[in-house]
Amino acid sequence: MFEAANILIEDRLRTKWLDTLIDWDNVEFNPVRGTSFVRLQIEWVDANAVSVGGRNRGDGYINLSVFVPSNTGTQTATKMADDLAAIFDKWDTGNLRFKIARITRVGEQEQWYRLDVLVPFTYDECL
Repeated sequence: MFEAANILIEDRLRTKWLDTLIDWDNVEFNPVRGTSFVRLQIEWVDANAVSVGGRNRGDGYINLSVFVPSNTGTQTATKMADDLAAIFDKWDTGNLRFKIARITRVGEQEQWYRLDVLVPFTYDECL
């Protein structure tokens, strides 16, 4: 279940997001000072059996962290957050369904200003 959903999510981002580099989970990444980038993390928060016939359901969210250079204002970061949200908002593959994104401000971190785009999802697996 987890691998299938992760592949769908990563493929969607890989094909739809062409604006900056992406920092993929568990892949070496060295950010370039002064260059914006995005980090993807997939978080699973619950999983359970939802039918006697063997259907499993997992709930989670994706965290798309937006990094822009410090001291450059918020416009670039919020535009990137809007564009990333649009990729996943209400996206439905049949077994993977996303809800509406929300944004949280993380703020300054070393040389970066950071916003997180959080998009909840549900994944149904038919066994």
